[in-house]
Amino acid sequence: MIHSKTIKDLSGFTKRFDVFLKKKLAKEKDLLNSSINYSLFSGGKRFRPYLIFLFGKEYKLSSSVIMNLAAAVEMLHNYSLVHDDLPAMDNDKYRRGKKTTHYRYNEFIAILAGCGLLTKTYENLSNKNFKLSDNIKLKLIERLTKISGERGLLKGQYLDLSINKKSIAKRIEINRLKTGKLMSYCCSAVGIASKKNKITVNRLSKVGLCIGEIFQINDDLEDYPRMKKKDKFLLLDYKTQLYKKTINELRILRVKSRKIYLLIDFLIDLKV
Repeated sequence: MIHSKTIKDLSGFTKRFDVFLKKKLAKEKDLLNSSINYSLFSGGKRFRPYLIFLFGKEYKLSSSVIMNLAAAVEMLHNYSLVHDDLPAMDNDKYRRGKKTTHYRYNEFIAILAGCGLLTKTYENLSNKNFKLSDNIKLKLIERLTKISGERGLLKGQYLDLSINKKSIAKRIEINRLKTGKLMSYCCSAVGIASKKNKITVNRLSKVGLCIGEIFQINDDLEDYPRMKKKDKFLLLDYKTQLYKKTINELRILRVKSRKIYLLIDFLIDLKV
């Protein structure tokens, strides 16, 4: 199997990461904490944490910093999924073959579970166990608020819900905001945590953004099998452009990790 090494490595990382992630949750078994736990462990490839892991290793971050940063990002990502699935939003009853949080519990519990995950995101980034200087932590928090707020994830969801017939250009914009921005953070945050200069951090951000857009295009092609051939070809062509741009940026950054290059190749064929 052509991508077996990447799949095996991602699977192994996911198991280790999930063990770490469980330690971040409250031990109480009440309904609210149970719903937070359910929301965070309802499946998924842990792709964003894996991205942080690969780039973190490339830039020689400690395992503790990598895992704590990855936990924060995964919590924010799952908060967004819980809220996206709500009746007032996408009104989805199932995600990854399991009941969504509001369908498994109820709507107000799901809202609170999402808010709980969002709160724990920033708890992770500001916690004393996150062994970075206060200045670096502040930079990480500030950047995350920008990409997750009204100019990032929230705007992407707003556009997604507000526009019925989306052009390819608008779909690409939404993909960039809803998926690309958070993945750009995965890479740029590693640069910030490893004290790289602004040029390097910005290049890492571009790499993550391209990876996120490729990831979401795969999702769109899977979700919309009846997409017009013209639109499909446009997306496939754009995906090829993103791939070339990503590889070019990695070479400029002099990234050596073979696993990162294998991951990019894996993404080109991935069906999420």
